[in-house]
Amino acid sequence: MKILGSDYDGTLSHHGITDEKLKAIENWRNKGNKFGIVSGRGKTFRSELLQEHPNLRIDFFAACNGAYITDADGKVIFEKRCSDVSLPKFADDLFEWGCKCVHVNAERYVCIVQKAEHRPAWVSERVTCLPEDVPCFDYFNQVSVQLPSVEDSTIVVEKIRNKYSKWLNPLQNSVCIDIVPAGINKAEGLYRVMEYYGGEYKDMITVGDNINDIDMIREFRSYAMKNGVEAVKNLASGIVSDVIEILEKEL
Repeated sequence: MKILGSDYDGTLSHHGITDEKLKAIENWRNKGNKFGIVSGRGKTFRSELLQEHPNLRIDFFAACNGAYITDADGKVIFEKRCSDVSLPKFADDLFEWGCKCVHVNAERYVCIVQKAEHRPAWVSERVTCLPEDVPCFDYFNQVSVQLPSVEDSTIVVEKIRNKYSKWLNPLQNSVCIDIVPAGINKAEGLYRVMEYYGGEYKDMITVGDNINDIDMIREFRSYAMKNGVEAVKNLASGIVSDVIEILEKEL
């Protein structure tokens, strides 16, 4: 049995979820292998994706960069929560550091905006709140922000590390930052998947395209997307233009 963990944005989604890609995944799984998505996307993305692509079959979905993992049936097999950081205080720091919008994956999703006009068009008013109205969550799995430039994002990553490294791990993805509980990254998430399915280290394969994929690219036998950043391509064992190439080659 081999286990392929694929990033989604810029990786599995590259060239679209085509019929050819769906058939390649089906063939891979029919041979007794496991296939899943390892993403910075939130906990609800699995159901949204499968609703849009009902013929897509995955054995696991590692959301929030590995802080929340479900199996083929959507059963939670691992979850890491941060309960030691005050969300309102952390949001205030992020606003002070130049973030205008803070996306929170916790008991439910909420979008905290510094001002009402900062609400992204794709976020409904129902899940949006101002700093003074932040819900009293007992924990969060991931907080995500976006900065104007990669340089700004890099600066904020360092600020988070300097102040919150005991509790949080900021993962940069171009201009975006996904902030997860300390000790969590995509590689750690895949170790949980491997344990759940009784896989072996030598049979774990990963593919990604951006900086938040580096942990899993470095840790396991890996591929990088041709459209990916140089830092990922320099660490990978091979470079591909489409996930299909890996599915066919590894069989």
